Amino acid sequence: MGFRELVAAGSIEASFTSVTAYEARGITVAEGVAEAVRAHAAGAEYRVAISASVNSACQALVGDDFAESEEAWRKEVKSNGPFALIAVGPTDFFSCSAGRSMRAPDGSLVTYDCFPLAREALRSIEQRVLPPVLSALTCAFNQPDRFFVLKKLGRGSAGRTPELTTIQDIRMEFRAEGYVSRRAERAELSEQLQAVGQRASRLNQKAARFFALGVGEDDQLKKFLYFFLSLEIETHAVFGRINHRASVESAVSPNLGVRPALAGLLERQVSSLGNLLDRFVWCASCKWTNLTDADVATFRTLKEARDAIAHGRTSEPPPGFARSAELMAHKILWHG
Repeated sequence: MGFRELVAAGSIEASFTSVTAYEARGITVAEGVAEAVRAHAAGAEYRVAISASVNSACQALVGDDFAESEEAWRKEVKSNGPFALIAVGPTDFFSCSAGRSMRAPDGSLVTYDCFPLAREALRSIEQRVLPPVLSALTCAFNQPDRFFVLKKLGRGSAGRTPELTTIQDIRMEFRAEGYVSRRAERAELSEQLQAVGQRASRLNQKAARFFALGVGEDDQLKKFLYFFLSLEIETHAVFGRINHRASVESAVSPNLGVRPALAGLLERQVSSLGNLLDRFVWCASCKWTNLTDADVATFRTLKEARDAIAHGRTSEPPPGFARSAELMAHKILWHG
């Protein structure tokens, strides 16, 4: 790839800025116009520019082009603008942790994964700043009968040393998915298709709709939320169908000698449960006999992740949680 010299830890210092480009749908901008502002949000500085040209907007923000060939970039992202660009940063100065570098023909420096801490810091600032800025932009340009929409097209970042040398710190990531297939014999195909015919009409339509959305989604956040919504809807629906009096009498030890007054008290307590986790536990005890204590613990963990997203403590579920929510939804939709 052209990387030759090994970079010693701490031998390069740089501060980084990111620029995220959006297509601004709902307005038009005259050629040659590039409006930019600088402000603060969530404790960090940002700049916003709108222009008919992505490179003009980027020049107004950071004094550099966003794409080497704007024409080629427009074809790649399938957009003719206008464009709204948001620049976040600069970060504090970070020293390189080690890695390799090469000098570009224009004098800039290209490093390979030398600034992981700077990358994390920049992402952290973006997670705080971009949501309120995007919301404010959308609200500012929206009118009662004319909608304004921002569609993300791309993101870039670059650093500057104290000597004003431009640094591009790159890193390659590869991801793959795999699955194992087994042979389904004709008898099994017939049996399972018959089961589909019997079960599909009895599924909760709302829960099934969100489950289907989750199946068709690639984004892990959306996938997780779709499957969790399916779980939540099914839990409330099943809880509403339970005969709580009969379930209480069945669950309480015969040694207590359940009297009508005690059974009524417990029934009122159970039927007034409003917390989703409590309802899930009760459904697992009364209806979902295929679930185990480990499944209940998994649901508790999934709910904690959903609550963290809903309350703004995080913007992404932990890795693997979308799949865990999907498997849990399998169990209660099909066997519940």
